[in-house]
Amino acid sequence: MSGNFRVTLPNASKMMNAVESFEMSKDELEAHFPKEVKILENSPCSAVSIAYPNGNGSIIIEKPKS
Repeated sequence: MSGNFRVTLPNASKMMNAVESFEMSKDELEAHFPKEVKILENSPCSAVSIAYPNGNGSIIIEKPKS
């Protein structure tokens, strides 16, 4: 899979209700989310969502468009 993954942090700032979005390479993303990268590589899913451990938000990872 080539290209960068899109990482989105909905409500990155609760006071401003901001959404932060940026790109990460596969290598960078695998260092933090190896299971999620495998899911995206081995399934037809285009994105995965990961809940923060404290329950106050989530991270959305989208695979590159081919």
